[in-house]
Amino acid sequence: MTGNALVIKLQEVVGRGHVSAEVNDLLAHAVDAYGRWRAVQVATPLAVVFARSTEDVQKTLEFASQNGVPVVPYGGGTGVSGGATSITPGIVLSLRGLDRVHELDAEGLRAQVGPGMILEDLATAAEAKGALFAHDPWSRPIASVGGSIAINGVGYLAGKYGVMGEQVLGLEVVLPDGRVVETRGVPKAAGPGLTPLFIGSEGTLGVITRATLQLFPLPERRALAAYRFPNFEDGFLATLEMRRVGLAPALVDFAEEPFSGEDGAILYLGFDGPAEEVAADEAIGRRICQAHRGALLPQKKVDHFWAARHESGWNYKREVLARPPARRRRRPWRMDYLHIALPASRVLEYHRLCKEMVQRHEAPVHEWSLWGRPEYFSLIVADPAPDGVARSAALTAVADEMLRVANDMGGTMEYCHGVGLKLGSQMERELGPAMTLLRDVKKTLDPKGIMNPGKMGL
Repeated sequence: MTGNALVIKLQEVVGRGHVSAEVNDLLAHAVDAYGRWRAVQVATPLAVVFARSTEDVQKTLEFASQNGVPVVPYGGGTGVSGGATSITPGIVLSLRGLDRVHELDAEGLRAQVGPGMILEDLATAAEAKGALFAHDPWSRPIASVGGSIAINGVGYLAGKYGVMGEQVLGLEVVLPDGRVVETRGVPKAAGPGLTPLFIGSEGTLGVITRATLQLFPLPERRALAAYRFPNFEDGFLATLEMRRVGLAPALVDFAEEPFSGEDGAILYLGFDGPAEEVAADEAIGRRICQAHRGALLPQKKVDHFWAARHESGWNYKREVLARPPARRRRRPWRMDYLHIALPASRVLEYHRLCKEMVQRHEAPVHEWSLWGRPEYFSLIVADPAPDGVARSAALTAVADEMLRVANDMGGTMEYCHGVGLKLGSQMERELGPAMTLLRDVKKTLDPKGIMNPGKMGL
């Protein structure tokens, strides 16, 4: 089916005003925020459908399934792994119009919202009702609820409140053939849990059209502190000791940045809850940090960190999302940001092995870090090729070796941003024989293979 014929048919299906083939719309929805240092051939979509209801999504998928047309679900367009990048000409299904708050139950601490709801807007609406929406990534001003569920993202408050998927109670999902399924929005459902099937599935199994989310009480007190440790190892052992004694900080943001001009490694630590509980947790955290050679830093440092934590998101909104495609400012990115989850007892061993790898490849590391809990280990490794030289194969080689070693140590290659295109080629090794099971699930739900083709190695 040609592009023009497809557009005409889609206009008949969902309404003329909900379909666009305008060049700016096609280009704006062809890519997300993936830096693409791993070469990717981007395809210009044939049409963008701007859904406004579950029925719009249902009709679009039913049409696409009948005609074998690929569909890429598109939320905020802020993913950094290529999960919403088109690699095959087809339909981009924009979900930004499904941005309603269907229910905000502050007493029952739950919200039911559309997938196009921006995280910042939901956080503001919940706070106005006296509740906390606790998924708080750097991208909160620009990322959507549906996209955050689709990649099972992590935020600053994950230490206490969990990752995005742990805050999902139930989902309404449109399957690739247009059927609508709904899972119960309660903490535990009868039988096998079906909600987790779609969390982290990156739009390859269906399209989320409504989410029931867990809210939390607004904390009576939030205590934030910053500590400087002589090195990564000391700070890591402090976070591990907190876990061992049962302390669950809301905020754990720990990094050693060799090229920042900062000495040692800095831990930003925060506790939420009733005032008495926070006071006790704060004292225990301070004692543990000081026992591991952590020096308390001035309060203004952590206050500045907390106030500026979303600045990257606001910058992206100003420099990219608010501009037409031809004028969008995308800075060159000659680094790879790896987010690896490991058994906590093996993190320091892995840290040591990574140091050996980067020395062998002569690839500088700009950050070693933890986010949320001791198992969530991250690093930024730079391309060793000098500025002005085409990117080298060394960056790919060292990143791939790090991922293989993480797998061999019982870890996973990505805890934060999803697999998408960036890591799709690694999924076979990541899942092993279970990859066959994932393909079987995909084939059962999406026999025509229309849903977000090429993502997660599917």
